[in-house]
Amino acid sequence: MPLPADFSEQEHLQGVVRRWMNREIVTHFRGADQSDLDDDLATSESHLAWACKHKDTDSLIMTQLRWLLFERVRLQRIQVPITGIPAGDAVERREYKPQIFLYFQEDLADVESGYTPVSGEISFRLMQYNYDQITPAIAQALATRINSNFALGSGYIWRKGKVTVSYTDKSKGYQLCLYCRTEAEGIQLVNQVLDINTDAYDADKCNVKENKAPAAAFPTIPPLDYIYGDSRRLPRKRPIADVRFQYALLHVWGLRHPIPLVDRTSLWPSALVA
Repeated sequence: MPLPADFSEQEHLQGVVRRWMNREIVTHFRGADQSDLDDDLATSESHLAWACKHKDTDSLIMTQLRWLLFERVRLQRIQVPITGIPAGDAVERREYKPQIFLYFQEDLADVESGYTPVSGEISFRLMQYNYDQITPAIAQALATRINSNFALGSGYIWRKGKVTVSYTDKSKGYQLCLYCRTEAEGIQLVNQVLDINTDAYDADKCNVKENKAPAAAFPTIPPLDYIYGDSRRLPRKRPIADVRFQYALLHVWGLRHPIPLVDRTSLWPSALVA
């Protein structure tokens, strides 16, 4: 059957939506035995039902809005409750805890031609303090320990490599993942970090992984590929480099800027130890 001369795609689409969606809306709000919805707006349920119901005079925008509203209402009703730790408790336990960041970078004299300096970052949370409990005195004590462990002399050197040394103790704020030359060096670096917060090393929380073919998995000189109109080297994965400690920052929720604890670069004039 050919389409009539006055056929309107918009009217046809809205008519189909109106017939099919209103049937589902009636079933959802009133039950399958009801053929229509009452016009009574005495309850919040009836307000929602009337707002979702498609009308003959609706524009396309109104049709879309009613559809979106009904899908949101329907999704909320059929959503399966999630059982677990209340979000507020989880946030209070981790996200709002003070966090320390240690930054490292390769000496410019050691940077391979054509590459940028290799950097490193280590972070952990101070689970024993809430954001409203951390004080300048506590920050000063942390800065002193970081200075002793990482900033004395020419600065601590983290020898980055292809061996993964991880240390996980979420109750104390640690989820460390360090790329090192050897297992022994990785464990030694873990101990340096733990000592900042006077925590003892627990071998049960440490894992070491080493790829059976590291040269193939993480080539020292990555292969070439055609990028942006030219042949270029792909980014390096787990480069072998010595990165030196640069500075340490303390992030406290509620403060706009981090607190510089230790700085060897003169980038942070207000550092507690420089």
